[in-house]
Amino acid sequence: METANPTLDKLFVYGSLNNDQYFHILTGRTFPAQPAELLDHRRVQRRNSFAFALPWNGSRISGKLLSGVTSAALQKLDEYEGEGHLYHRRIGRVKIDGEIAQAYVYVGDPKALKPYLKKGYNDRDRIEEFVARQVERYLENKADRNLLMDRRHLSLIVTRELLSEEVESLLSQHFLDAGLPPFIIKHEIENASLPSLDWLAADRKAQAYADAYLSMVIKFIIFNQLEEKFRNQYRGSVQTKPNYYHHTLSGLMALQLLQIQRPRVQTAMSQMGVDVYREDLRYIDYSVAAIMIAEEIFDLDLADEIVYQVKKHRRSGSHPLGAELEFSNLGVHAIAAAERQDPVYDGFYYFYDFDLMRRGWKLGAHVDDHGFLTSPDVRTRGFMELAFGRYRLLGDVSKPATDDAWVLSRMIELAVDYIDVQPHSLHISIETLPDRAFRKIDDPQFFLCLLLLGGDLRKDDQGRLREWRIYKEEITHPEVGVCLSRLNRHHQNPSDRKWSSVVEFQFPRLTAGRDYQPLIMALKGFQIAANPYPFKGVKECPFQAHYEAIEHSLVDWAAQPRPVSTSSLHAFIDLVEKGLKEEALQCGAEYDAYCQLMLGRIETELKEINQRIIDHYPERTSHHP
Repeated sequence: METANPTLDKLFVYGSLNNDQYFHILTGRTFPAQPAELLDHRRVQRRNSFAFALPWNGSRISGKLLSGVTSAALQKLDEYEGEGHLYHRRIGRVKIDGEIAQAYVYVGDPKALKPYLKKGYNDRDRIEEFVARQVERYLENKADRNLLMDRRHLSLIVTRELLSEEVESLLSQHFLDAGLPPFIIKHEIENASLPSLDWLAADRKAQAYADAYLSMVIKFIIFNQLEEKFRNQYRGSVQTKPNYYHHTLSGLMALQLLQIQRPRVQTAMSQMGVDVYREDLRYIDYSVAAIMIAEEIFDLDLADEIVYQVKKHRRSGSHPLGAELEFSNLGVHAIAAAERQDPVYDGFYYFYDFDLMRRGWKLGAHVDDHGFLTSPDVRTRGFMELAFGRYRLLGDVSKPATDDAWVLSRMIELAVDYIDVQPHSLHISIETLPDRAFRKIDDPQFFLCLLLLGGDLRKDDQGRLREWRIYKEEITHPEVGVCLSRLNRHHQNPSDRKWSSVVEFQFPRLTAGRDYQPLIMALKGFQIAANPYPFKGVKECPFQAHYEAIEHSLVDWAAQPRPVSTSSLHAFIDLVEKGLKEEALQCGAEYDAYCQLMLGRIETELKEINQRIIDHYPERTSHHP
């Protein structure tokens, strides 16, 4: 095999370069191509990894021969292929249309490639790293101009963290558009603003809440750094399907580690003096402290155990799931709260001033005032919301968080534990089947079963039992009615004109330390089997009067809960079982066993909560059927 020839303009491609989209991402060009065979080489590819060619007499590799390849394109490919290290560009013999021709080919170096042949490290991962290196060059330039630090690599880490949302957007757009020109990447990085605390020195009102906000800044950055470590070091264990949010599993692992390391985080923040607002510290200084804390608490042995536990508990289904979590120390009074009514965050009025949407983007953090979607340019009071899978607020761009009820439940539980704000409400979303029409539910007690599992059944100050989500008008409105569920639509990427439709169940109460698996599985089984009309969001429902009557009955029930009849309770469980069995047929015996376990827990919870109502009104339920 010969070395490079400056006049040769042909290239044989066989692996990731054989993918037209990837080739265009890497070079910005396309070239004429014909099917061809590389002679005396063998293709080597470990499972779930990328391919490379090795000299092998008598063997052949099928691929394509590109013609007219420019030296500029070859230079970009040399960088991507690690020419001279991972791969070597050589001249090989190619058979095309019965003729033998010479062409460049990238031949792998097995020893150099060995670290990259880990499980799950595939073509897209290599290309993402390549694109990330291009972006990083512009980040380095920005860091050199804006951050004066002794340790240059630290200034780059800080800049990458503070602009991580922009970097993620560029990487995503690179794949959607089959490559972005360098000038666009440079322009986006140059125009992305770095956060500052200069405004805070003159704002005495905001200073009263600065300690809490800056602590949240640090906690989001620590989470981001740990999530990135899990994603980089355990790539094969955190990969998701392409149409799912790819930070979910690594985010779950980061939250799990943070729960274990909570005392160390608090101690480190206190020792470094970054748990309070100090006029001598910049936003960047708080960011550096957070990055250093993340480095300190990331323990590989602990991380290995977390990865193992997540893998052991995972039970993937077939239906995409999502969740939105609302937090407020004011509870239902968060909407339209008065100034200073919330003594800790002032109703998240300064959320965007502290750049918290960009810090918390991996968890979909934003302020929800139950009006139009807010933006960083608008101050408002409301709930702080985490929307798993929503990676761009404006335009409502999101992907399903997971298809695994355990993963979603654990994410919810760990996020509530980590966010130092009173949890308020939970929305669970399930993607609808496009070819299945919504149906009428005749038995209104099925919806009472849902409220038993996910609502907020407790006594008021006078000892009277209430369902607080409806009784306190948290999910009701005089002009709208009861918002038990709603049909919503989301884009999966900014340029996608198609919508994904989801049914969002809005009634669950968000509480600390709760395992939401039974509720999630009950909602999923109910949705699959019954596919009921959502209460809101459907333009034309032929059973509008029927649903309005159900809403009135729910309001009456919330004020004075009564037991669900035994027959309705059993019918509901049977319906959930039918839906879960339908899903299990697509997922195998292990998932079916998991569904059976969850059905047992669903039945137990329903009967226990129903019994609480019976016990509360013994004189009225002595003849309960």
